[in-house]
Amino acid sequence: MRLRPRARRPRVEMLSRPGCHLCDVMLETVARQVPEVVVRDIDAERRSGSMGEQEHDRWTTQLPVLLVDGEPVARWQVDPAQLRDLLSSARRR
Repeated sequence: MRLRPRARRPRVEMLSRPGCHLCDVMLETVARQVPEVVVRDIDAERRSGSMGEQEHDRWTTQLPVLLVDGEPVARWQVDPAQLRDLLSSARRR
């Protein structure tokens, strides 16, 4: 009997900032399908030095941004069906 290899779990991150209503909505949508979402506060990362000024400037007007395995896959909003497709294709990589 051959066992099928387990599908790997993609790393899901959301770039956000406190008080962002769209961020709250996206997180609620993503959390329904993804047990572990890393929420990154870009302003806190900039203040701590873990995010450079250029990277911060790149994302600041596009929040929220959903990253799957480090690649941006959605900005401002994500549809649940679109998210399922994105996660499914990421598992196959």
